[in-house]
Amino acid sequence: MSTSTVLLVARRDYFAYIGAWGFWLSLITAPFIVAVLLFAPVLLARAEPPRVLAVLAEQQGDADLVVQSFRDQARRDARREIEAYVAAAAPMAAQDALAAFDAEADRAAAIRAAREMVQARAPNAMRAFPQPSPRYSIADAPADSIEALRPYLDGQRALPDGRSLYGALNLRRDEAGAPRIEYWSTNLSHDEPSNIARSALRLAMQREALAAQGLAASEADRIDAFDPAIAQFDPRPSGGEGEVTLRQRAPFYAALALSFILWSVVFSVANMLLSGVIEEKSNKILDTLLTSVSPLELLIGKLLGVAAVSATLFVFWGALGGTLLSMAATSMSNNLFGQIAAAFLDPRLLTAFVIGFVAGYLMYGAIFLALGSLCESLQEAQTLLGPVALVLAVPMMLVGPALDNPNAPIVETASWVPLFTPFLLLIRAPTGLSWMEIAGQGALMLVALVIVLALAARVFKAGVVDQVSVANWRRKKG
Repeated sequence: MSTSTVLLVARRDYFAYIGAWGFWLSLITAPFIVAVLLFAPVLLARAEPPRVLAVLAEQQGDADLVVQSFRDQARRDARREIEAYVAAAAPMAAQDALAAFDAEADRAAAIRAAREMVQARAPNAMRAFPQPSPRYSIADAPADSIEALRPYLDGQRALPDGRSLYGALNLRRDEAGAPRIEYWSTNLSHDEPSNIARSALRLAMQREALAAQGLAASEADRIDAFDPAIAQFDPRPSGGEGEVTLRQRAPFYAALALSFILWSVVFSVANMLLSGVIEEKSNKILDTLLTSVSPLELLIGKLLGVAAVSATLFVFWGALGGTLLSMAATSMSNNLFGQIAAAFLDPRLLTAFVIGFVAGYLMYGAIFLALGSLCESLQEAQTLLGPVALVLAVPMMLVGPALDNPNAPIVETASWVPLFTPFLLLIRAPTGLSWMEIAGQGALMLVALVIVLALAARVFKAGVVDQVSVANWRRKKG
């Protein structure tokens, strides 16, 4: 095998891909697409007006409890949003801002108090200070029965103030006095309002039960508010108490994100190789190339060419993302975002990602190239991609169990299977995986890579030289 020939093939494929307008479009737009995917749910949630609900009840006390429960939920949502923003934008004012919020009983007044505190302590942070709106708004019911509310619920009629009625809660009592909640809405997949109402009525039943035992109803509020503090500890640290902090949890979030990025990149790049070889085979370009190079040289050259394309993308995205992550890790070290940003820069995690990308791409890329050489069209390729897609799906199915118990026997065993190693190595890296084990799994993937390349080269030669294909096999079988 001639190294210069392999590099010529790689150079040809590299410039063919980067010369396409789609490459530059993806290079420029991908960071913006990622940003949109990350922040779109937050922006949409803020842009969505409150969902209007009506409450009907046989007992006014039940209705009052449910309405108050929605108000309490809106206050908690506002506090969480302000807490997240202030912790990221003005950490020096976080404690005072939340104290000012908690000192006010009214939700709107609490938001104003937190805003004034941030204004005094960190005026530069006020430009993006959130103005949280409640997710739900309780409106006076325009009718006293569900049947009369139907035209409002299905959109035929609007409320007197012009708003549309999103849903209605009909609170009833059975013969034994137990509450029953009927939630009416055209949105069949959204049941949060009924869950909020259920929590409120559960408190009502607790009050009634305590009253029957001669205890004050306020005891139910005290019991419901009881929330024991939880702390998690790691027995491994030699000094201190070993309490698990945000800094220890952040690498797991980073590993989860990197595993999905790796899976997406490997799958998309392998598909690029598959479609490319099918196109060149149908256009007889491969026949021309094989007059000057061997099948093995062509296979490896194509793998290296597309790998160089991916490396170009990673260099650009890595430089941009690394700069942003470094800034976040420095300026937001005390909040979740800053801790996760710092975790992305962990040497062990980055090493696992590089090993996983190189080995995973080359293995799956060789497999996809071999499959492509056996097909005359993308439609034929779909018949062979099913088993490969199932193999690729296995590590993603193990991500959840691996995060929950990274040292489980099935996870540890699967991490030594070369086809799964690139993804599971990332998930297990934050668990204290030794450099020796990382090196061992990397060496195993190297051996597997050599075997896969040898087998793929034989299949590739059969497909492009001997003209073995799925279509020919079907014709012979028929």
